[in-house]
Amino acid sequence: MTSTPFKLTRRGFTAVGALAAGGILVPSASARPRITFPRLAQDTPKAGGTMIYGLSTDPSNFEPHVSTGAASTSVKLMCYSTLLTYNADNELIGDLAEEFGWIDDTTYQLKIREGVTFHDGSSLTVDDVIFSLERIRNPDTAATNASYFNEVTDIKAGDGNTVNLTFNRPFAAFSFILANTNSYILSQAWIESGVDPKVEMMGTGPFIFKERVPGVSITLEKNPNYFLEGLPYLDGITYQPMPDDTTRMTALRSGSVDFADYVPYTQMDIITNDPNLTFASDSISGFGWVGFNHEMDPVSDVNVRLAFAHGMNRETMVTTAFAGHGAPITGGLIPEGMLGYAPDLEGTFAGDYEKAKSLLDTAGHNPLDIDMVSTSTYSVIQRPAEAAQAELENAGINAKLELQEWLTFRQTVLDGTFPTHSWGTAIDYGDPDFLWNYMHSTGNMAKQFRFNNPDMDALLEQGRFETDEALRDEIYQEVQVKAAEVVPWVYSIRRTQGEAMQNFVMGYTHLPSWNPITMREIWLDK
Repeated sequence: MTSTPFKLTRRGFTAVGALAAGGILVPSASARPRITFPRLAQDTPKAGGTMIYGLSTDPSNFEPHVSTGAASTSVKLMCYSTLLTYNADNELIGDLAEEFGWIDDTTYQLKIREGVTFHDGSSLTVDDVIFSLERIRNPDTAATNASYFNEVTDIKAGDGNTVNLTFNRPFAAFSFILANTNSYILSQAWIESGVDPKVEMMGTGPFIFKERVPGVSITLEKNPNYFLEGLPYLDGITYQPMPDDTTRMTALRSGSVDFADYVPYTQMDIITNDPNLTFASDSISGFGWVGFNHEMDPVSDVNVRLAFAHGMNRETMVTTAFAGHGAPITGGLIPEGMLGYAPDLEGTFAGDYEKAKSLLDTAGHNPLDIDMVSTSTYSVIQRPAEAAQAELENAGINAKLELQEWLTFRQTVLDGTFPTHSWGTAIDYGDPDFLWNYMHSTGNMAKQFRFNNPDMDALLEQGRFETDEALRDEIYQEVQVKAAEVVPWVYSIRRTQGEAMQNFVMGYTHLPSWNPITMREIWLDK
């Protein structure tokens, strides 16, 4: 096989399509499917003004390396930076790293920007980057992304302001992990000074944390020394937690807030038809599921899990839960437009009550009475849970649904005290390796499911460590076929998810969940 010299790239996978000296393929943008979204028309940006943001819930805390919900992420993303990020075309690009990529079979290198400062005026150094990555790896942190560093054997400084990560074997999707919003870069001195990062924030992001009044507001001010020249345009952002959907949308329509997240399905048509507002959304990345504790009877029986999978008419659920604002998932979870999409699986789980009852007969549990837990904090989770409960009843599964507050619910699932739960989230990053978290025995969610299948582990490991994109595409289709057989969990519907804003809010592009809400390019045309 012929190889060509490897070069680091400033635009990730889009810059080169060559083989590295060690045989690592660096795919071009055209080599893999990419999900894209239309951009809103924009004019010349104007600087100034403070934007009022209606936030879907009051963040539980600001720990930078642990996922604490979408609301927390929206705020943390403005105060911290990651090594990589995405542009408006949904392509990986450098953020704190100017260049990045594999320099041989097992070495991933990052060239760190020079001249970047933290909000306290101190300079970003290679040591801060190494400290942050090691903090993610440290079990004491309980970092959300810790498992993605399992193959990393060493992190050390290289020449010319670089950081080298040594792996046991190449990890094809690692760049996506560095762009993930649980991979922020922190000041080592700040953390070691004894601050509580759950309460305070101090990073290199476009905005500086000034104040939090719990349940009332979170105030950020413009970072005048942000490393991207000319940004941000806003002087500040004031987040106002508004957990009640009606209250949040009323505030938007009355003009008391400029921007609001998680537009409820009941308001989507109203917002869309309001001449003073703009609604930006997608029905690709957000999804709901019914999960299991595989160590508990009767869901330890695959026939029971298959009964759940066949016992829900997803089209009906989209109507019941979201008045049609969504899409059914009747095949694999990987959406069309992403590497690994499995078109042949479409329709497998369209809904067949009689088949579900037959499977329950085989398992000796027809009808089945079972406990299920979900959360009342987010309507985008509660509504599909209630829709699933109604559908499953048609298939002979009588689910007693208990609704809990968000953090209580998360702990309940972690503790494994219920045989089933109904949850919802969004795809973590734009590579099919996101399935690892849910289906590999070492994944955070798979551990909560108590799911452990050696064959599935082997397939996911092949996909993670294979560098040929065509082979990876085949592997991840096979992963989804396997999932349809062993049923680690049951995904149900994709939800339309979006944000609404006053027409004078400009510069915003809605992108998939792995490219979350960012305010650094927003400006106010008033």
